[in-house]
Parts: sequence; C-alpha cells; structure tokens
Amino acid sequence: MSNVYINDTTLRDGEQAAGVVFNVAEKVAIASLMDIIGIPELEVGIPAMGGSETEAITKIVNSGLKTALLGWNRAVISDIKASIACGLKRVHIAVPVSDIQIKAKFDGKTTAVWEKLKSSLNFALDKGLFVSIGAEDASRANESFLIEFAQYAQDLGASRFRFCDTVGILSPLTTTQKVKKL
Repeated sequence: MSNVYINDTTLRDGEQAAGVVFNVAEKVAIASLMDIIGIPELEVGIPAMGGSETEAITKIVNSGLKTALLGWNRAVISDIKASIACGLKRVHIAVPVSDIQIKAKFDGKTTAVWEKLKSSLNFALDKGLFVSIGAEDASRANESFLIEFAQYAQDLGASRFRFCDTVGILSPLTTTQKVKKL
C-alpha cells in the first residue's frame, strides 16, 4: 500500500451536496488550509464551468501552495484547454464506462469511449500535463470492459487510473473486491 495518496475533492465534489456553495474567497481559504495540513493533492474544481469557478481556480493556482492541484474535466478538448488557461499542470479526465452512462452520453457507442479517451488523453499529454483518467460509473461497468479501459489508458500514458463509484452504490467491502480485480 505504498502508493496511496489523498486527493481531496471538497472544492468540486463537496459542492455537489445540497445547499453547499463556496464563494471564491472560501475556495481559496479551503485550499490554503488543506495545504497547511499537508494534503498532497487537491481537486480544485471544474474549469470548464467558467465564471467564478475559473476565477477561484486561477487564484488557488497563483497562491503558491505546495500541494498538487488538479482540475476535473470531461473527455473534451475544450475542458482541458480551460484547465490549462487556469494554469493547472494536472488534469483529471472522466470518461463514462458503464452501459448506462455510455448509452446516455454516447448513444450506446463504445467506439466513442475509446475515441474520447484517446483524443483527450493525447491532447493533455502533448501539453505536458499529468493525467489522471477516471472511469466514470465504474461500479456499474462490465468488468472485462473496465479492465480493457484501464489497460488502454495506461498504454496511452495516463499517470493514474481512478475507479469512480459515481452513483454511490458500493460499500467499502464491495469496493475493495472490485478494485482488487483491477
């Protein structure tokens, strides 16, 4: 277990809780406090949202923190460009992997999964970014498809693979069992 890292997602995932919205000053303060307590990596938000989100992310990037800063992106080139515009050097790219998500987002075409993964990952790597690939809705994905997806992301040069229980259906025990198979 020597490669376990804390990646705090308060500034992105935390705002998905009902009634939780941070203003720019609060986001900068939270990031600063996380840096002080030694959190090694912060997922600072979704640059593609624009407006106050990009303002907050840019301020965090320019605040001189020691912690690594990561932006969340869809597998869309314009999202990654937005991360770069904020000054981020690390990106997380989420790609749907469950049949349910692939049907909803790509009209059921798994070829779109492979194309989006390859184009977005290659673009980010060509820009010199650290790239984390997230298997969106991995908890409901076909196991062999998920393994093939993770291997392909690694072969293309991703630095990290993230197993995402997007809809929160797994327990700690079932999560452990699924991740061990990967």
